[in-house]
Amino acid sequence: MKKIFFILLLLVTLSTNAQVYDTKSKAAIKYYQQAGMAISTREKEELLQKAIDKDEKFSQAYFALALSYLNTGKYELMVSTMETIYELRPDDDMVILRMAEAYYRNGQYEEAVNVFNTITSDGFKERAKALGSRYNTALKLYRNPVKIQPQRVEGVSTIHNDYFASITADGRMISTTVLAPILNYAGDERLQEDIYVSFRKSDGGWTFSRPIDENLNTPDNEGSQSFSADGRYMFFVSCNNPDNIGSCDIYYAIRQGNRWSNPMNLGVPANTEYWESNPCMAPSGDELYFVSNRPGGLGKRDIWKVKIRIKRDGTLEPYDDQPLGAPINTQDDEYAPFMHADGETFYFSSNGHEGMGGSDIFVCRINAQGQVSMPPQNLGYPINTNGDESGFVVNGEGTRGYYASDRIDPDSETKLDIYEISLPEPARPAKMLYSPGRVYDASTGHPLQAYVEVFDQSSNHKYFESTSDRSSGEFVVFLPEKGSYGFSVQQTGYLFYTEEIRKAGDSIVAALQPIVAGSTMTVENLFFDTDKDEILPTSYAVIEHLYQFLRTNKKVKIEIVGHTDNVGQVAHNNDLSRRRAESLKNALVKKGISASRIETRGEGSSQPVADNSTEEGRAKNRRVEVIIFDLN
Repeated sequence: MKKIFFILLLLVTLSTNAQVYDTKSKAAIKYYQQAGMAISTREKEELLQKAIDKDEKFSQAYFALALSYLNTGKYELMVSTMETIYELRPDDDMVILRMAEAYYRNGQYEEAVNVFNTITSDGFKERAKALGSRYNTALKLYRNPVKIQPQRVEGVSTIHNDYFASITADGRMISTTVLAPILNYAGDERLQEDIYVSFRKSDGGWTFSRPIDENLNTPDNEGSQSFSADGRYMFFVSCNNPDNIGSCDIYYAIRQGNRWSNPMNLGVPANTEYWESNPCMAPSGDELYFVSNRPGGLGKRDIWKVKIRIKRDGTLEPYDDQPLGAPINTQDDEYAPFMHADGETFYFSSNGHEGMGGSDIFVCRINAQGQVSMPPQNLGYPINTNGDESGFVVNGEGTRGYYASDRIDPDSETKLDIYEISLPEPARPAKMLYSPGRVYDASTGHPLQAYVEVFDQSSNHKYFESTSDRSSGEFVVFLPEKGSYGFSVQQTGYLFYTEEIRKAGDSIVAALQPIVAGSTMTVENLFFDTDKDEILPTSYAVIEHLYQFLRTNKKVKIEIVGHTDNVGQVAHNNDLSRRRAESLKNALVKKGISASRIETRGEGSSQPVADNSTEEGRAKNRRVEVIIFDLN
């Protein structure tokens, strides 16, 4: 949308270089030329006004003044300045188009459409067709507002400029980038970006926002932060850092109890010699969305994504970067991506898609294959305004949205504040339920940091991965209300743990057994048809986990033991339990594990772990166990 004013600036510059002006006043020209060399905006505007005072028909001075007002957000002054030029040259199609643009940027959409329609040259109007479409779209959005009124978030919003809000999926912690004045060593004041945090109070409000841990904020600029869906990772951008690969790089820190680890540069290819910002981890934990001006995109700033590998110690390794492409990215700017915990609903800001003016917030859907299943939709007015709206995030439940705007409250003491809305139904993600989890050592009870993975049992698709907290062993999973999910937990020196998640919202507890001779684990999420020994496809994820465990622990030898309930003949149950154990062994051997490392036996119903008089008890007795019998 800034293209038309770029044309304006270019024309002004060309006129200056060629010394061709539409005024004969030497004093006006002198002030105009001085304005072109002015350092401060205030000085430039004062000089341009002096040039106009010397010649009230000096259109180039008006154009330059209007551009300055646009760049500083003084849209009302921009309109009044353009109206003066319009009165001087009402038949000039370029002036008409600039007048329409000024009305559009000031939120006067009907006036923008009406003025645009007065363009007389069919050829000129055809070239400007995209702008006319944009004005009509804005007018339609304005005349059909969503029934929502954004509210300034007290406590989170400070007396400074606040933007790029980020909220943990459980809604308990919100973070912002704050642009605040600080004093340098010489006692001079300058503006600096820092990361602030605020916490949800028992009454539903928020604590006063305060700077985050000192090891994250530095004397340089940090901001554009975001949390992973489980709150375990914080990503942010640091500029002018000695460790940077480019001008601004993406960093991350790992939550450890109530503190954050020292920040780490995410590295190549997430960071390049170019500019990177606005990181946002996908809820699955294996992708990171971000913004970059690196080559290979469609526009100036594009949204990219990079694959993420979570190592067993919790550190991250990026690989395979690629732009999202159309229809999300355009030839202009897209930024501030946010993927909701449902793994499908995607929000971002753009000035390239049709909207209300400046940058607007859009929503689209991205399926599991990475394809855009619903094209970008404008969230509408009054969520979006003629100003800039950006950094839209949504709580895990999918009901509340938070973002920054510089136009919703004209009486705000600062330019940018954080606002909250009740999300309109069409823009809401799937409802997610919060499942807290904990990992601990079964022999000592001590909490463990471990790799946690949640997978869809119907498709074996990995739904989520992260690490548990080093200090507390805690982790958080957000799951849809409907669906069948399993989870596995792995840590070096321990048997891997797997279990079915009975219901989204239930607590998840994993007691890891140290790898010692005699250690036993039940292989959950291993499925057979009734009275059959063929492993069902929904079991492939857990087979992969057991394979990876044996592949990592090359000296471990195991015995697979099958068990049944007491329904049926004893001999038949003994044979069925043995054949099921053999089926699991064969699946592991087929993947590359030596048969010499695996023994099998069937115990039938001889070793129940629950009461066979109930269906729940019988289900627990129908199991396959893995026992460590040798570590050499």
